Amino acid sequence: MKRWSYIFMFSMLLFMAGCVKKDVQGKREEVSYAVCRQSVIPKELKELIDQEKKEVFHFTYSTRDYTYYVIGYGEQPGKGYQIKVKEFTMDEDHVYIDTSLIGVTKEQQKNGKSCPYLVLKSQYYEKDTVFR
Repeated sequence: MKRWSYIFMFSMLLFMAGCVKKDVQGKREEVSYAVCRQSVIPKELKELIDQEKKEVFHFTYSTRDYTYYVIGYGEQPGKGYQIKVKEFTMDEDHVYIDTSLIGVTKEQQKNGKSCPYLVLKSQYYEKDTVFR
């Protein structure tokens, strides 16, 4: 009888060990940032953006003190697009950025073309960036 009790307890321990849930992502905290105007974007960064802006892109550009997070949505019909920052957080290893493009009306789409992009400036973090 004792033998079956030990087998039962051992089985339950194995079962319960398999049910432990871990928080893989860890705790995220908000990142403080500023949206950059054209006039404060470094010249070298402007040149990189001009090379990429017709296609969808995202990249980071770092100086000694700051990191610039650049998100572009490629060439779009019309003008007046906006880009919304839905998430800008970080954990121990990564910076996470999630943005969305806010469209324009059908009437506004008839007014030429544009290449909407966003430049976010934050302090320098030595972490990989995940763009969504």
